[in-house]
Amino acid sequence: MNKVPHPGAPQTLYRVIQWPGQNAQDGESKIPSLVWYDKRGQVRAAARAYGAEALSASVEEQAETEGWYLAEHWKLHLHPSTMKAELNIQVKPLPPDVSVEKIYADFIGYLYGQTRIYFYDHIIDGERVWKAQKTSIDFVVAHPNGWGLKEQTLIRNAAIAANLVSSEKVAREKIKFVSEAEASVHFVIQNADLKNRLEVAELVVCDAGGSTVDTTLYVIEKVEPILKLKEKRASACVQAGAIFVNETAKKYFSAAFREAELDDPETYVKEAVRSFEEEAKKSFRDASSDQRISVGGRKFTNEELKVRKGTMTLPGSQVQEFFDPCVKKIVESVDIQILGHSPEYLLLVGGFGESGYLYETLKSTLGPRRVEVTVANEPAAKAVADGSVIWFVKRFVSARATRFAFGTDIVVPVPPSDNSDRTVVLLPDGPSFIGAWSGIVDNNVVLEESEEKAHKYALMLSSPSPMLMRSLEKTIYAYDGPESEPAFAMDDLGEPNPGFHVACVVHADLSGAKDGLIPAFGPRGPFWVLPISIALTFGGTEIEAKIIWEERGVTRKSDASVIPPAFT
Repeated sequence: MNKVPHPGAPQTLYRVIQWPGQNAQDGESKIPSLVWYDKRGQVRAAARAYGAEALSASVEEQAETEGWYLAEHWKLHLHPSTMKAELNIQVKPLPPDVSVEKIYADFIGYLYGQTRIYFYDHIIDGERVWKAQKTSIDFVVAHPNGWGLKEQTLIRNAAIAANLVSSEKVAREKIKFVSEAEASVHFVIQNADLKNRLEVAELVVCDAGGSTVDTTLYVIEKVEPILKLKEKRASACVQAGAIFVNETAKKYFSAAFREAELDDPETYVKEAVRSFEEEAKKSFRDASSDQRISVGGRKFTNEELKVRKGTMTLPGSQVQEFFDPCVKKIVESVDIQILGHSPEYLLLVGGFGESGYLYETLKSTLGPRRVEVTVANEPAAKAVADGSVIWFVKRFVSARATRFAFGTDIVVPVPPSDNSDRTVVLLPDGPSFIGAWSGIVDNNVVLEESEEKAHKYALMLSSPSPMLMRSLEKTIYAYDGPESEPAFAMDDLGEPNPGFHVACVVHADLSGAKDGLIPAFGPRGPFWVLPISIALTFGGTEIEAKIIWEERGVTRKSDASVIPPAFT
């Protein structure tokens, strides 16, 4: 939260560092994304079912007795289908009759409630201040680079369901989105003592989180009087986060304890994975040092498993095998992102960014290329949360690269020499093909925040009736296929061709544009044409749209709604 405690005081960034189920002295600002649901699909809030409390022995015992379902790794369900397919993501099923939007709503509501309690207790006159400023609160949500409008809309809907905001209109005003990489670059520049050294042309940010690792190349446009950065190219996103290191370790422990024929091996697996995540995973730096895992208690000894008095010794080479599949993906992603460029710094952030092994591997890989691997002065796991607030205030990044080609389907005249088997339709102005591709902006194009890209479009009407002028709906598609200039976005059945997916639908009220109609005459008689342009803004953190038309020589503009596709 960004809060001025009393008039005249400087702005201060406060962080919630006390959460139920976690030791207050540890100062943890991050909690596990876990929620227990009962057989009816209801969250078991009264039974301490959220976050760290969900891992307590008493809660786990109650969950087993009453047949609850644990929602874990549920954020992966929100990744775009293109990301899931490209990265071959295998996600755990959600609890029965529980949607990912409901889990987000429940979890966001929990975070909000705990933040309010913390504010009451740690800010002078906190309860009065909170209640007085409640309607003025802005929410900033950071998300993986690969997310788009559809995922952002689901989060807004979840916030409404959680009673953070009262309506969709308020949600659009009060909930803002920023990519995790962009939030991280704001955090690191603020905290890594870089502001006085940023005279280089380029730098790269590697945000290594729990599931995704985002890498973005930035060019520094200017340092004074205000720092400004631009994305140099579309960021990379790989599925190589910390949870997959845990999953590899879990498979190893499961096989080892089964082979040892222990009673209740799953209990030992849970203890080993938890110990690995909290201790060995954080301390591991290279294969030369063995790691110790706590499992089974002080009375448990098993020579076959190399366990003595509750301590299991793992060779460093074995632990390295847990890390290497993810670390290799990350290094490859960084290599691709900086190909052809010479950044001076790589800023490593995110919870997985605190891994000594990842840091040392990147350092040894990039060192010969004179790229200095830098981490913030404070724990990197705070980078996204703190950086989101800093982004909201500072806005260092002024331009971003498109991650897809964007365009729409149009109608084109049938060429005289056409011999294709594509269906021909007879429109007022003659035989035509429908579903042709008209690009608005290419992939990997760097655009300023307010820079508009317009698509000229001729709306044909059979009459100038006001009923036909009520609204315009135009689908905008994203394309990430192999062709540089695809001919058709749609097949003959009106379905998107491979590589195309719906980005959004632009909806606009055209009733004010009736004076822009132009009469015309075609093979089927008279009709009317409204030449308009759909102007889209891609350079911000969200897509925005306007409708533009000419009326008696004067250019008119009208705001348009951007409607995301339904989440499936």
